[in-house]
Amino acid sequence: MTVKEYLSRYHKTKQKIELLKQQVEEYMRLANSIPGINFDTIRVDGTKSLKAPFEKWIQKTLDNELLIKELERKIPIIKGEIITVIEVLENKHYGMVLLHRYIDWMTWSEISNKLYCSVSTIKRWHKNALNLVII
Repeated sequence: MTVKEYLSRYHKTKQKIELLKQQVEEYMRLANSIPGINFDTIRVDGTKSLKAPFEKWIQKTLDNELLIKELERKIPIIKGEIITVIEVLENKHYGMVLLHRYIDWMTWSEISNKLYCSVSTIKRWHKNALNLVII
């Protein structure tokens, strides 16, 4: 795992939680809808499913909600690990750039405005900080 991947874990976990929440909403919509008859498919006589048509959507919803709870429990741990790694840096400017970039997920221009430096200086500090981070 590269340093960037390690530092991006917090943001990627938050993105995954949001995606799972969107999926839960869609599954609940599907579970609450009434499926229509499909005349386009070929009818095959076989064993009839005894499960309700909405049962699979409810099961997927429950599975995703459990995964969301697990990821939300891990989020503060991941954030703490990243902050601990960043705080080891002696240069506080480097640490601020990494915090704003990977915890606050700011753009280069937002970071430069916040730290009152040029974008090129911010990018240079970022590159130097990544070389100093030990994971």
